[in-house]
Parts: sequence; C-alpha cells; structure tokens
Amino acid sequence: MAIARTGVYVDDYLEYASTFPAELQRLLNTVRELDERSQSLINQTRQQTKYCLGLASQSSKKGNGNHYNNGGLDEEETIEKMRKEIESSQENALSLCTEKVLLARQAYDLIDSHVKRLDEDLNNFAEDLKQEGKIPPDEPSVLPPLPIVPKAEKRSNRKDLMPIEEQPIDPNEPTYCVCHQVSFGDMIACDNENCQGGEWFHYTCVGLTPETRFKGKWYCPTCRLLPQSH
Repeated sequence: MAIARTGVYVDDYLEYASTFPAELQRLLNTVRELDERSQSLINQTRQQTKYCLGLASQSSKKGNGNHYNNGGLDEEETIEKMRKEIESSQENALSLCTEKVLLARQAYDLIDSHVKRLDEDLNNFAEDLKQEGKIPPDEPSVLPPLPIVPKAEKRSNRKDLMPIEEQPIDPNEPTYCVCHQVSFGDMIACDNENCQGGEWFHYTCVGLTPETRFKGKWYCPTCRLLPQSH
C-alpha cells in the first residue's frame, strides 16, 4: 500500500512541478535582461557624470574672463542638458532595479511554493508509513528546525564584513529596502525621518554605485511620491 501511494505522491508532485523549470527560467532570464539594461544605464551615467564634471571644471577655469560670452552660455546649457539626462538615466535605472527585485521575489515565491508542496507530500507519506507501522510513531516527519542565531546588533554603516552567502540566517533580523531583505553590502538611508519604504536601501536595488551615489539628500522611491520630501 505504501509503495502504491508513493507512486501517487510522486506522480502528483511531478504534474504539479511540470511547469516549474520553464517558469523559473523565464523569470531568471528577465531578471538578467533587466540587470544588463540597468547596468548599461549606470555605466552611461558614470561616463556622463565624468564628462559633465570635466566640462564644469573647464568652465570654472574660464570664469575669470567674460561670463557672458556665447561659449560660456553654450557650456552652461550643455551642462544643464547633461544633468537632466543623468537624472533621467538614474530614474530609469532605479525603475529597472525595482522591477528586477520584484521579479526576483516572484522567483523566490515560486521556489518556496514548490518546496512547501514537496514537504507536505513527504509529511503525508510519512504519516501513511506510521499508520502502517513501517516507521515508529515517534519518528519525526521532518527534520527539526535549526537553532535560532542570536539577533545581531543593528548596524549603523550597513556594510557587512562577511559575504552574504557565508552569513548565518537570522529569522529575527530586521529587513530593509524595497527587496525586504536583511542589511548587507553598501546601503543608503532615506532622508525622510518617517520613511515607510524601507529606511535603508541596498545600492544595487535603487540603481546606485559608490561612484554615482547622491551627495545631498536622498529619498527612496516611496518617499519621492510624497510632496513633503521635495
């Protein structure tokens, strides 16, 4: 009986998971495409910023001369135009990164749902074996949970020393950012004291790099929609 039911569990799960590889591959391919597009925008912004700073430096050196010559006006117009282009590129990169995070969460949820379904089938099969006396009644159906790692002290600089893949997972550690993950790597804080978007944000999630980070006040995507943040 147990062997027959094993076949049923396996067949049901295989049918349930039949579309899983294609769905996951589609999500990951889209994430990769968005990552390439956002990285291209970030690289473009970096080059534009360097050029704009160089142009501004040259313009300031000429400042001892006539401020009202046509060449000076042309340079100012060029700098202003490039500044707007840089801001537009940053907004587009941020939008792509936000979309990438949402797709990554969809992929995570997809994997999680299949793992939960597999655990459920394994537990049901284990209960069947217990009822038939194939395994002792007190045998646990699933592995015991891992011990909880003590909650880490809240970091002020948001830059961890260990790579994220080597860090212990603490289910009680607070989450941040638009990705709702724990703090790691380079992060930037939203300047809205009542931020509801995540308080701290990973550079990669909001389209920033150490070279392109904001020098003044910075607001997260959620707080940018609030009039009082500007």
